[in-house]
Amino acid sequence: MAEKGPFETTDVIVCGCGPTGAMVSVLLSQYSIHHVVLEKDSEVNADPRGIALDEDGIRYLQACGIYEKIFTEIGQCMGNFRFIDKDHHDLTRKPFMMMDYSTTEGGTGHPGFMCHKQPFVEKHLRSQITTLGVGEMHLGARVTAIWEDEDWVYARYTDTSNQDRTVRGKFLVGADGKTGFTRKQYLEPRGITLDQAMRMPYEEDWIALNWKISLPSPETHPDFPLWEKGYTPQEVYDKFFPTDFRFMCNHVRPAVCGRFGLDSDRLWRFEFVVRPGEDPGDMATPDQIARVVYPYITHPGSRYGLTTKQIQYPLDCVEVLRCRPFRFSARSCNKWSLGRVVLCGDAAHVFPPFGGQGIASAFRDAISLVWRLRIATNDSSRSQDALDYQTLLKGWYSERKQQLDKSLRSTVENGNYVTESSRVKVFLRDWYLWLIQLVPSWKHWLQLGNRRDGMVKYQWQGGMGMAFLPRLGGGKNFPQVYVVPVTNTPQIEKVLFTDDVIFSRQKQGLFQVVVILRSQGNFDSVETSLHGLQEISDGALRDDEATIFLDSTQAVPCDLKGRHFYRLATAAEFAGDPVLCAGRPKPMGYDPHRMSKEVGNKTFIILRPDRFVFAACDTRPDLVYAAQMLRKLVATGAL
Repeated sequence: MAEKGPFETTDVIVCGCGPTGAMVSVLLSQYSIHHVVLEKDSEVNADPRGIALDEDGIRYLQACGIYEKIFTEIGQCMGNFRFIDKDHHDLTRKPFMMMDYSTTEGGTGHPGFMCHKQPFVEKHLRSQITTLGVGEMHLGARVTAIWEDEDWVYARYTDTSNQDRTVRGKFLVGADGKTGFTRKQYLEPRGITLDQAMRMPYEEDWIALNWKISLPSPETHPDFPLWEKGYTPQEVYDKFFPTDFRFMCNHVRPAVCGRFGLDSDRLWRFEFVVRPGEDPGDMATPDQIARVVYPYITHPGSRYGLTTKQIQYPLDCVEVLRCRPFRFSARSCNKWSLGRVVLCGDAAHVFPPFGGQGIASAFRDAISLVWRLRIATNDSSRSQDALDYQTLLKGWYSERKQQLDKSLRSTVENGNYVTESSRVKVFLRDWYLWLIQLVPSWKHWLQLGNRRDGMVKYQWQGGMGMAFLPRLGGGKNFPQVYVVPVTNTPQIEKVLFTDDVIFSRQKQGLFQVVVILRSQGNFDSVETSLHGLQEISDGALRDDEATIFLDSTQAVPCDLKGRHFYRLATAAEFAGDPVLCAGRPKPMGYDPHRMSKEVGNKTFIILRPDRFVFAACDTRPDLVYAAQMLRKLVATGAL
């Protein structure tokens, strides 16, 4: 029996409006799914907690429609990860290994990593929620109870006037973090557990501090020794707080440090491990920070040809934004959904700090979950009783757990480089890496970092509700490149991201067909193959929305027959666009033919909204079969 009483009714309840909940809300809004967001804080948290985001995370911010803010307001490319060994405090020491994340070799069209300001991520996502006008944000809303009946899930919350209110929805997404109400108070009593990653265990206390740095000058600090050597204030800052991120693989006290945000923000993150026997609270005190951290911003005068014994960056130019201990671990919940309640982001899994995967993994959760919620909440064309939403959601987190394992492996691998304390293992590691880097191709492979394994591909597991066709090459992440529209009339050629044209907001189909042609003379066969897909898939596909790409950087006008037709763009064309390339590196290592290569030169690719391949085909019969299976997925929630 349904719960009775005064309550608000919606399709989806989202608990939490940090980066995860805000992205869930934006994506739900893009599908016009009504939802209510319950966030206990009245304002965006000003503390810049997460600071690193990989290229998947950048791609999904782009999917939310805020690309123009990413490299101009939110942050910048992270550049290199420098792994530096030995017990010392020299940030300029030559690294024994370096990963270059300024290139676009990962397949998303973006640099490998960016360092961001989390409050600005949340600010721009919330702005999109407001602009789209579908979801309702209740700020200052503290959830006090969750319960379910056969048809609904309910959330009781206390609003800003201290009044109790209740909202019900078809599903509830818990994006309220690792200590949030959804998991801790509601799901854990029902058997959900946050378990340590068995194959990649990690558990350690670290101190994390954020500094905001101001520049000294000859007027404010006339006695600072470097003025006599002709250094400018900016040059002094660059010397003491260099670019690139550093992993100090110090067997005595491992540490990680680097700039984040925009260069003009002058923000600096420093994290160091709490050793056995030390009290984490004590290690975050000013005295201990002076002992552990200040040596890194203190240089010998001899470095600059000065007789001064030591030169320290002026401490009155350092503002402490945060300094506190954290318990870092590698954990994941045994299940990410139960009944009508779903866990997303930190509520479902937590990461150590070595790979910038926390927020990125949460964004992957969001974009792969929301299209399934669209299926689960859309009962206009079928009986809701026919949908097995439990299997639909199980398929979501079964796939996500596979990618999570890959992210955890790369994160723990980075952590092992940083925290290794065995002198023997350190010696063997350094010699092994030195030998590898003598061969240019091996050195380049090493510099790729977590991109060296290529695009993620899910492995099919029967009975797990996975939503792709393995026989037809499904389950692989589809690359993003740059393209230019081909038209019959002369016009200024505008460079676009392929995601933006494939998943244009003007399109109605939940899934999209991409056609990759090797020549311009195959339009008749394309039309024949695409005909009737909308009826066959019961509307999951729309044959009139297919996007056609010519696998060439050159094209001539032709008979388009009303189709969306594009050629590939070169790296130089993208670099020359003052909007798309603003604030970010030029696309080094970019391969315009990446789409065709990743799908084995197949012609027809059916894409899920989360940018994964559902099926890749060459023939009309395979395309029809894939459309029939899509119809089954949308109708029942399982293949």
